[in-house]
Amino acid sequence: MTDKNSSELYDAMQKLNRYMHRSRHKAMKSKDGIHHGKMRLLALISENDGIIQRDLAEMIDMRPSSMTEMLSSLEKNSLIKREQDEKDRRIMHVYLTEAGKTSLEEVENINDNLSNSIFNCLTVEEKEKMLGIINKVNKNLESLNNIGEDDDNCGEGHHGHSCHHRKCGAGRCHHHHG
Repeated sequence: MTDKNSSELYDAMQKLNRYMHRSRHKAMKSKDGIHHGKMRLLALISENDGIIQRDLAEMIDMRPSSMTEMLSSLEKNSLIKREQDEKDRRIMHVYLTEAGKTSLEEVENINDNLSNSIFNCLTVEEKEKMLGIINKVNKNLESLNNIGEDDDNCGEGHHGHSCHHRKCGAGRCHHHHG
């Protein structure tokens, strides 16, 4: 592939990323004002019902005070409930409520519908091929930039964007580098 083609491909991928981001934002707008980070948190709580609040903060690499703030917001919307541990009152367990489960299911349906509408122009074979190519490029970028799940250098990214590493879960990184 020539440099011109690589440049055009890069620009096309950037445009695709912007369109997908806007489509997701538009589709999620109707979901009770709960942003993606909070939905990711609900999903983690769903997968680990009764998780200890401190463990949840560690899992997504978030300051305990920020975690408390997010959980308070979710609790105010009746999506989660927190209960003190019977043996150690300093420990707080987090549970998904029925409203939280319903909200999470609605978001998963929105995500499924959005994914289907975005990629319905492709055949199954084209989707498989595209996924393979994107995974190959992602792997190349990880090795070129030494990025991966073990990367602790999240900080501020290119153009001041927040960290989007998988390890950070909620799309924001709260590392404090000295």
